[in-house]
Amino acid sequence: MRKGVLFAALLAALVPATAGAAAPTGLVVASVKANRAVLPGHPFYVEVRVIDRAARPRKAAVVVSAADRQVLATRTATFRLTTLGPNPLTVFVTGTRPRRITVGVAEFKARTGTVVVPDFAGYGGQFNHHVYAALSRAAGVTDANVVDMENKMRALHPEFSRVFFTPQAFTDPDKMQSFVRTVQFAQSTGTDINITWQGGTLLPQQFANVLLDLVRNKGITHLRWVTLQNEPNRTRMTMDAYAKQYRDLDPLIQSIRGQVKYMGGDLVRAPDTGPPNQQAWFQYMAAHMSDILDAYSIHVFWDYFDTQKLVDRLTEVRAIVDALPQNARKPIYVTEYGVRGLRTFDGAPQVDPGVWEDGTPITQTNISAFQHAWFDILAADLGYLGTSKWDSYYGKYDNGSQAYYVIGGPQSGWPLYPMYNLLQLFTTTVKRGWQVVATDSVPNTSRLVAAYLGGKKQLTMIGLDTAGAQLNVGTTTATPYSIAGFPPSKPVNLLIWNANADGLVAPRQVVTADANGVVSLSISQQAVFVLTTVKLGGTS
Repeated sequence: MRKGVLFAALLAALVPATAGAAAPTGLVVASVKANRAVLPGHPFYVEVRVIDRAARPRKAAVVVSAADRQVLATRTATFRLTTLGPNPLTVFVTGTRPRRITVGVAEFKARTGTVVVPDFAGYGGQFNHHVYAALSRAAGVTDANVVDMENKMRALHPEFSRVFFTPQAFTDPDKMQSFVRTVQFAQSTGTDINITWQGGTLLPQQFANVLLDLVRNKGITHLRWVTLQNEPNRTRMTMDAYAKQYRDLDPLIQSIRGQVKYMGGDLVRAPDTGPPNQQAWFQYMAAHMSDILDAYSIHVFWDYFDTQKLVDRLTEVRAIVDALPQNARKPIYVTEYGVRGLRTFDGAPQVDPGVWEDGTPITQTNISAFQHAWFDILAADLGYLGTSKWDSYYGKYDNGSQAYYVIGGPQSGWPLYPMYNLLQLFTTTVKRGWQVVATDSVPNTSRLVAAYLGGKKQLTMIGLDTAGAQLNVGTTTATPYSIAGFPPSKPVNLLIWNANADGLVAPRQVVTADANGVVSLSISQQAVFVLTTVKLGGTS
């Protein structure tokens, strides 16, 4: 055996289709390899390993031809494919028989080797810390009926969630017992927990005692994060005063800092009046708190008719943090987010967050859930580590009224709204601790896809067409998708939320990836789909 030669042909160009007719003996094609799937027009490699068994070296031509005998590449020429679906290629090497391979062309592709988020925190929601307090009991919550809500929350399988602590609890035993019971309830669901000092002057020693008691005496192993102050950039608090609170608390909870980390921010874009100030707060935290903070957090709310805001908020914060000094770039979480509707309807004020155009509470609509899905998918693609929905279930925070929750009140039997079904779909098919990996996409599309990879190589891809963001009812319009990255010729579970415009998850279907690992779908425009290799109904 004289030698082995590796030819890497990128793709495209024209050479006579007869190239590669008879030639000298002694050449053997040992292997032909190519990407299983590529995006339309993207360059890729075809690798041909040729072994020369002849006594003396000689020149040989390598030609790659498409099914229509158009020559795509010779040796190192660049070539591209544009036809969606399987594309048969033929490799001609002088003096050898033609070798055939197939390359799939798809619109989306999971790049499982490119990690966007190495340790995904998951999806979840706010746990109302007053659900067991007199405030909520007066509104209809009882020890008997709250069990129904608790069971529904456990079935939701939240992964990253948040609980307020109010300093009122120090002088109100009823609110303190409700807070502790809420944290214990959150622990029972399996979610990781962020406890946020809700507002007002921090009492470091008293708050430290609460946190230490939860970990040491109450068995709260899922307490992972502490945040001080809710939306401080909307208040008169100075940045220096904000930083001082963390430094005052820190020495008092050193014994649990191996379990509990600090999250800083909970920032909105701007105060209620005045210009945006979030960038100044991020820059301050980077310059003065990077040694103590482990992560940043933001809050995002938008009107259902202004979806550009959800895109802008996620992308602008990503850009702000990416522009910070390297040692100050922290993971970003979303600890509140939600959709708002019309504040008045037929001249009458509506309960926050408002209603849809027909008067339906916005939280009970399909478009609200759909837009939350858009937010969650985009957040993952941009590298956010987790999101906590505001908020999870009915309860009274104070004497006011708001209704952002995904589980309605006991007066109606703790009903499940469309967002509950969507969130449960996400937490069933994407697990805490997985990776978010890059998704290649065709340009200039309204479609959005995110990819998640499990420790055992389970792959979940979630997608939607943002053109469906205003569709509260069904449509005959269907959106096509071709998605690469799945095991070739293997079954893949397909689950679709809102396929029938009912806010529900349709029964599971099983589709089969083609020989190149590509799955092709047609999904109603108002729906959100999940493709997953997770073994549903069993272990993942």
